[in-house]
Amino acid sequence: MPAHAAELLAQWQVLGRSLDRDTPTWQREGRRLIRSWARWPRAYHDTTHLHACLRHLQAVRPYLADPHAVELALWFHDAIYWPWSARNEERSADWAARFLRAQQLPEATVCAVHQHILDTRHQPGPLTGDAQWVVDIDLAILGQSDAVYRQFERNVRREYFFVRWPRYVAGRGAVLQGFLHRPRIYGTGWFHDRYEAQARTNLGHALKALAGGKLYA
Repeated sequence: MPAHAAELLAQWQVLGRSLDRDTPTWQREGRRLIRSWARWPRAYHDTTHLHACLRHLQAVRPYLADPHAVELALWFHDAIYWPWSARNEERSADWAARFLRAQQLPEATVCAVHQHILDTRHQPGPLTGDAQWVVDIDLAILGQSDAVYRQFERNVRREYFFVRWPRYVAGRGAVLQGFLHRPRIYGTGWFHDRYEAQARTNLGHALKALAGGKLYA
């Protein structure tokens, strides 16, 4: 059974009830999502990451304009994840839109969820409102403790097992440096105040390790 599966399914059912959609179809979709999040070759983008995102969501829910759209976006944002694909967010967003339209949720909600998922591509540029909260939640791992961050780097490498080490060092280094070059990693004050400093420390250590030919693990 995937990690946190029972708890996640219960949370999905609570979300369904809050939207007046807790039907057998809704419950089947929740099980389908959890199975997808647990699929090989995930090592970081798995049910543990989903569980962590939903935990952060609960902490910041009072600040959100549309908590349901944010929660749905988090459920679907890595629903499809293949490390060798550049279309994971797009395909995940399309899956969410198809399902939510079939559930006859408001089109404004469907569009918001779809865009929130696309925003987790983490391209440079300003975000506002709930979109920034979704992105900060997704990036919360960067600012966790040293031990948690080291495990994160190990798990990312496990997902990219098929990439030869020199190419991995170059690619991973570029990603980490891209975050460090940003004026702020976290756009919301809530995440910035709690995680920005630790995230920059973690990223710096990881880059230093890669420069020495090692994984920060």
